[in-house]
Amino acid sequence: MSLVDVKGVNLVPGYTIRSVDSVYANTVTMDAAGELCGCVLEVPKTGNISKIGFRTSTVTVSDTLKISLQTVDDTTGRPTGTLIHAGAYGTQAGLVSNTTYWVSLQNPVAVTKDGTSIAIVVEFDGYGAGNLRIYRAITRFSDTNFPYVFQYIGGTWALTFIAPNFALEYDTGTIEPMNAMLPAIAVTNVSWDTNDNPDRRGLRFSVPYNCRMSGIFLLIDLEGDVDVEIYDSDGITIIPDGTISMDANLRGNINPRPMSRILVTPIKLTKDTFYRVVIHPTTGTNITIYALDVTDDGASKAMNAIDGGVNFHYTICHGVPVAEVDWTNLPTRCPMIGFMIDRLESADYPVNADVKSDVVFNNGTQTGTYARNIVVSGAEVSGQSTVGEVTGI
Repeated sequence: MSLVDVKGVNLVPGYTIRSVDSVYANTVTMDAAGELCGCVLEVPKTGNISKIGFRTSTVTVSDTLKISLQTVDDTTGRPTGTLIHAGAYGTQAGLVSNTTYWVSLQNPVAVTKDGTSIAIVVEFDGYGAGNLRIYRAITRFSDTNFPYVFQYIGGTWALTFIAPNFALEYDTGTIEPMNAMLPAIAVTNVSWDTNDNPDRRGLRFSVPYNCRMSGIFLLIDLEGDVDVEIYDSDGITIIPDGTISMDANLRGNINPRPMSRILVTPIKLTKDTFYRVVIHPTTGTNITIYALDVTDDGASKAMNAIDGGVNFHYTICHGVPVAEVDWTNLPTRCPMIGFMIDRLESADYPVNADVKSDVVFNNGTQTGTYARNIVVSGAEVSGQSTVGEVTGI
């Protein structure tokens, strides 16, 4: 396997670099009969949907809600009021503020991934006296025209191009990732300076492929200077040239914005190996990063519905770490920090490994036992037949 140029960079995870300003909850107040909210999306996977996830904001007066899957009117973009299948709804009573609920449907609903649009609808199950806010979307988080959110409040319909904050769980126990949506999360602002404990906070991650990291990016309110430290898999070694100093004076706007920096020396990442990208303030001025907090449904991991899955999560440490155990990891929080990949693994070219015997070179000859001095040129390989190490890229 070797690493080949991706012709630019891949951004992992991409949503951070597409977000602008401070991301925050977009809520809607429901306090009258007939009012509702929700989102329109595509079926993400063929299977049986068993639960719908949604989140409350402030609950002043609780009431029973009905959460359903409905068909969509393709002339208005609104839910029709018709269930996609019998039993495609559930109810939730006893609501409290700032809570994620996973609501079981009356019957698991068989769906097919075929491009069909469906609507998740949250409404009162016979209005009593409810007065509550639903955490329906995330404002300034990778705005999207599809999927999208809707509401019917005060007798008026409105459709909005912001990232929906609802989720689907299948009867296999998977909370399914859905493009440009979030799985009933809460956004958390994390602020600290060099004098706070912990003083190092960031992203612990692994990827399922070999690749090369060429830079980092993050959504940050950079009021003070920071060092971005990239730790190797042992949790204590900063990778050579893996410290990026960021000056608070070098930014185009004083508000929170995505910022990206390139590495002087790109870093090769080994698949299924954990690394860290950590923010370490170097002054007594607070900086702020943003994180996505999920609520698992028992063993069903909501983080798997966010780019990177459970292998991208929050990590903290106070002081210079001397052992992996100095770190505390929070697997239900994902900081809005990512990295650029400029090379990805390819199976086309051998590198740093033996080439098997009888490999045909571009001149039509065959090797003996091994080949060395390998030179890659397009799809062709040339070299000399000999016993020894494979060298090259």
